[in-house]
Amino acid sequence: MGARLVGVDVVAQSQRADRVRESLGYPPVAVHAVDLRDAEATVQILRQMRPEMVIHCAGSIERTDESSSWNRAFEGNAALTASLVDALVGFPEPERPVLVMPGSQMEYGTAPMPWTEDRHCEPFNAYGAGKLAAAESVLGAVRRDGLRACVLRLPIVFGPGQPPSLFVPELIGKALLREAIPMTVGDQRRAFLYVDDAAGLLLESGIRAAQPAPFPPLLNAPAYPPMAILDVARMVAESLDAAGLLRVGALPRRAGELLEAWPDASLARSLGFCTRNQPLEAIRRTVAWYEANRWFLS
Repeated sequence: MGARLVGVDVVAQSQRADRVRESLGYPPVAVHAVDLRDAEATVQILRQMRPEMVIHCAGSIERTDESSSWNRAFEGNAALTASLVDALVGFPEPERPVLVMPGSQMEYGTAPMPWTEDRHCEPFNAYGAGKLAAAESVLGAVRRDGLRACVLRLPIVFGPGQPPSLFVPELIGKALLREAIPMTVGDQRRAFLYVDDAAGLLLESGIRAAQPAPFPPLLNAPAYPPMAILDVARMVAESLDAAGLLRVGALPRRAGELLEAWPDASLARSLGFCTRNQPLEAIRRTVAWYEANRWFLS
């Protein structure tokens, strides 16, 4: 395909998004704006562009636990996805693009490990529930309408352009500002994935799903070996000579939080999927981008 992802959560057409792309040295991106809830407009733009593959990354990333966030999460994930799926299945099969959608490990929620693809999901917040409903919309169309698609459930993704409120960029931001970094004891173990690897895995999933050979419509993405949150925090802090800013144990662990939580990627690895980057180098590249683009943290 020759494509690469330029960042995380860089959406729509805006000066901020354009500036992120420019900082990464990528050429301008052609943006065709459409409201996915408008079925007619969505079909029209798909007919105009005639893509072979649609990578559906549009959606809400809100992770608050407020009751009002449930409506926004479903509107911004499940409803958008259902509308796009309806538009795609309306195309004759020979003209129908392959659909790839990033899922989330938060769909598994409080389900016991191992988190294999056939594990019953128990999302504990609006974001996880909204992503699960979106995934079911895609999988239902695969079973019902023969849609060629893959939902690739991702672990914790990090990289350039990610909102400062999320884990890795928040660490980087505080370290750059020389602020104290309060955290739990950090013994929770999680799987992480650099955005460049995530992009490659999404593209590879679409290419494989487009082939005549059977391909799983739901797949857990490979990730780096699980790491303790404290180890990740130390990698970030040491990259910025800020290890002394870590305040380990200053925050309590969230009620009900699992100590070990990550998707089991055995199926993906058996199909030849793998990561390309090393975690320490990926952290350093991410830190370097935020260090060179401090405006993004404001």
